[in-house]
Amino acid sequence: MQSTPLGLVLERYALCVILDTMIDESLIAQVAKLSPADRLELIGAVWDTLSAEDLPLTDAEKALLDARLADMERNPDDQSPWPDVKARLERLLD
Repeated sequence: MQSTPLGLVLERYALCVILDTMIDESLIAQVAKLSPADRLELIGAVWDTLSAEDLPLTDAEKALLDARLADMERNPDDQSPWPDVKARLERLLD
């Protein structure tokens, strides 16, 4: 389901309000000055601070992950190692 342009604006505004109340504005300003590559690296660093308990999954998400894991186990040669995937993505960003 696609959001309307007004809906997207409202969602972005709501996110900004939430971030402004949760995170110091000077920190947001510093992050905004970073290059896209540096912001992505920061996202990864913040993501790495989360534990499994910090990431609740719905039953549908659990089922999807279980199906993907089963597919990976059935077809191990169809998978790409993370360093290869990361390198392909980095080439796309250059």
